[in-house]
Amino acid sequence: MYTGGTGPTMEPGLNCAECHGGTLSIDGTVYKTGHEPDGCDGVNVTGLTVVITDSTNDKITLTPNSVGNFYYLPSINPPITATVTYNGKTTAMTTPQMVTDCNSCHTEEGANGAPGRIVLP
Repeated sequence: MYTGGTGPTMEPGLNCAECHGGTLSIDGTVYKTGHEPDGCDGVNVTGLTVVITDSTNDKITLTPNSVGNFYYLPSINPPITATVTYNGKTTAMTTPQMVTDCNSCHTEEGANGAPGRIVLP
């Protein structure tokens, strides 16, 4: 569980844009299971990637950190789709999204049609 402090490992699972609105273009947390509570650390595994594809077909490859958080600062062009790849398996989000704060929909119970947390494939 998150124990305080600031930086890249803060507040796993929370909506980053609520505090960092405008400074992050993409952000989210990857978990082992789909219904972890806010503040619970996500996965800490080697070889995990999150690939974001924007409306111009630019691909941004992100590596989640020790609490499963990933983020990207430069601007992007929504709508976006995403894939999560680990151990030779991939899960794809195929419905393009305008919202780029992944945790705003990938909540503990899921919101706006998301099934819950972003999880390992």
